[in-house]
Amino acid sequence: MENSKFSREHYVAFADAWLKAWSKADAQLVASLYCDDLDYRDPSVPLGIKRKADFIQYLEVLFRAWPSQQWKLEHLYPHEDKGAFSAQYSFQIANGKATIRGRGMDLMVLNQDKICINHVYLNADQWNSWIAADSKRK
Repeated sequence: MENSKFSREHYVAFADAWLKAWSKADAQLVASLYCDDLDYRDPSVPLGIKRKADFIQYLEVLFRAWPSQQWKLEHLYPHEDKGAFSAQYSFQIANGKATIRGRGMDLMVLNQDKICINHVYLNADQWNSWIAADSKRK
């Protein structure tokens, strides 16, 4: 019997909880799902964030700029390595002036049910221009 901690069902439940935390736009709640030492990368921080304190600071800025967040899991792909999977999702973020909708996929690696690696791939060709345009409006 497969270890339930490494089952597809476990990964789906974890990914659902993770995306629900992002949908609440709560930096502390989101960060609680991550290890203290992490490797988080998205189109805005391609070189990555390595410390939880820096990650929280990044999330606080992001959620202030985009307080309305909606993330929904579409597909989950377990990897051969235990604790690793990719999650495909749809999202909508908004701030009263603009709304961004799209889809993304993340590489996730868990350690003791905390995220230690999270590489985010989403609308990268448009993402930075949307973020830059919004920053100029402020």
